[in-house]
Amino acid sequence: MTAGWVFDIASAEDGVTVWFRDGTGRTSPLRAPFCPAFVLAGGKVRREAVEAAARRWGCAVYPREGTDLFSGKTMPAWAITVPRVAALRETVRKALKAFGPEALHDADIPVEQQFAHASGLHPLARAEVDLSPDGTLLAARVLDSPWDPDAPLPAFSTARLAAAGTGHPAHGRERPLEFSADDRTHVLPWEGGADLLRELQRLLDAHDPDLLVTEYGDDFILPRLLALAARLRFPLRLGRERLPAAESGGDAAVRRTRERSFLSYGQVVFRAAGHFLEGRWHVDARNSFLFADTGLPGLIELSRLSGIPLQRMARSSPGTAISAMQAAQAMRRGVLVPFRKREPEGFKTAQELVETDKGGLTYLPRPGLHENAAELDFASMYPSLMVRYNISPETVNCRCCPEDALPVPGIPVRTCRRRRGLVPETIAPVLAKRALLKKRQKAAAGPAERETLRRRQTALKWLLVVCFGFLGYRNARFGRIEAHEATTAWGREKLLSAKETAEGAGFSFLHGLTDAVWVEKEGATEDDYRRLGEAITEATGMPIALEGVYRWIAFLPSKGNPRVGVPNRYAGAFADGEAKARGIASRRSDTPPFIAGFQRELLRRMAEARGIGELRAMLPELREAVEAAARELREGRVPPEALSVSRRLSREPGRYVARSAASEVARELSGRGVALRPGSRIRYLLTDEGGHPPGRGSAGVRRGAGGTAGQHGRAAGFLDGSESPDLRRYEAMLREAAEELLGPLPLA
Repeated sequence: MTAGWVFDIASAEDGVTVWFRDGTGRTSPLRAPFCPAFVLAGGKVRREAVEAAARRWGCAVYPREGTDLFSGKTMPAWAITVPRVAALRETVRKALKAFGPEALHDADIPVEQQFAHASGLHPLARAEVDLSPDGTLLAARVLDSPWDPDAPLPAFSTARLAAAGTGHPAHGRERPLEFSADDRTHVLPWEGGADLLRELQRLLDAHDPDLLVTEYGDDFILPRLLALAARLRFPLRLGRERLPAAESGGDAAVRRTRERSFLSYGQVVFRAAGHFLEGRWHVDARNSFLFADTGLPGLIELSRLSGIPLQRMARSSPGTAISAMQAAQAMRRGVLVPFRKREPEGFKTAQELVETDKGGLTYLPRPGLHENAAELDFASMYPSLMVRYNISPETVNCRCCPEDALPVPGIPVRTCRRRRGLVPETIAPVLAKRALLKKRQKAAAGPAERETLRRRQTALKWLLVVCFGFLGYRNARFGRIEAHEATTAWGREKLLSAKETAEGAGFSFLHGLTDAVWVEKEGATEDDYRRLGEAITEATGMPIALEGVYRWIAFLPSKGNPRVGVPNRYAGAFADGEAKARGIASRRSDTPPFIAGFQRELLRRMAEARGIGELRAMLPELREAVEAAARELREGRVPPEALSVSRRLSREPGRYVARSAASEVARELSGRGVALRPGSRIRYLLTDEGGHPPGRGSAGVRRGAGGTAGQHGRAAGFLDGSESPDLRRYEAMLREAAEELLGPLPLA
């Protein structure tokens, strides 16, 4: 038996390839024979029909029992095992046509996750393996659990590959590549052709990184490198193994996924085609929602828990991870995972809709300044409520305990008391592990350990954030709108209870937002606020923690009406001088870097004030800082790169009807041969009419950060020094950002 770690799992023609990292640091491929399967079950499914279909498809069929998620009852089921991994998708398509979607279960679980469930070899698991002489995996014994917070991991080496400079390399003039490893950077000019490929191959072989981090690697760098290698017939090996052309699509050790544009929370997002390497992780930092926030420690954490291989996890959402964990939990319980969501929303009268569809409780704070106020936050409120009150799609208005079910406050919904729900059973250990990691983070001995723990618990935070949203997601297999409404109803009850407890103790209630409250009391100390948190915890049964005591906090007004507050727009400074802000210009991705940086610096200086009186005294100095920044703009001392505006396209460039700076730049880039899709990000400089290149685009109209009437834009990557930035507009944006913070300050 050989001990080590499962580095990666990838489907292969005859099963899966398990990349195994042994104790010496060597990573090698193990062949594991594996036949994936799916299940047919349901009242209309007959054994004779299943067996006849399996014979036609060349599949094996095994009778078994499965549990229906909603009724909890067992039913006859048949597992259809396909002979080859490549045949799974086509066989599922045939079964869908022959038996209908209601009969299909466990049908869209990826092969790698099926293998992890069947063998226990989850990604990054420590295990002992028994091998045949030709490297075939004969047996394995897992030595740790993904829930173990102290599971040992080997050290992983990292290299970085990116284009020099900033911005998308396809959206500007050609820039050389930079390969960085072991604190050294090597410059690789594209014009080198074969020399570039040879040097890149030499660097990869010499450093042999476990993780290759790229910037725009999926969208530009790797496709261009592979195309160059194909044209020059150069045997480029980006991964650790050269695959047969039938498996790799003709490229050495690279697997591709499809690119896609999709709608997420009202915003169009573009995901470039993923490029997965064999035996080496490739993460495109620009094509990963999670990597910037959680880094490698967070990706490892989620990969271990979800069973999703790390490269795919990097390009997936936290919702994909929580969905995979729920599916795995269902399979462990023998519950059949439906192919599609089946529980429609129950009928509601207009009055019932008004009562139930309220969402989280939100107060409108009165705009203005407060000092010695405190913020208290419920810890993972919604997931904690789901666990405590057993909220799951099958436990809401269940059929098994109509008389003694637990009523949900304020709405005509009840939850089961007899059986544990699938969703709370899945997220309860996530809550416990995150609480432990947060505790260790605070007690960490050094900054490196503290940062690793922060990234791990942040990854778990994202799981908990999306698990609530998935309850109400229309396509979630383990979602149901009534469960979503039950969770928000309990949340409103807890926030109201917190408000009443605070006011009963003599505190003024300033603001409440879903799972957080802001209160103040003249002369209150930090201990007083902590005792209030303990009282709220006792009253609600939900842990609430003191986020901090503010030296001062400003609840900012609506831009349309200065007398009306906005729930998620505020700025303040804690007692230790740390600033916190939400909903202001520096938090928005379309704010030019110069203006965002100036606003952050302004807030940092304001955070030095220990109260409203000191803030009032600082006002002349702060106003002078605004004028100094405005002069810097007018005198042309701000580089164009620091004035670039970033926008996400909502449609194809040719489908824009309204003329704007963004649509103008999209047309400019398209005219230069740049491929843009819905969800692609573009960067541009706002210019006056004299700075527009002849023959490209037309005059545009844009409001807000993108410009006003007559606004033009130039693609940031193709600036040549002849442009005239629209300094009046940039100065107006600067003053607007400053006024967000300085406007609420009282005059001396």
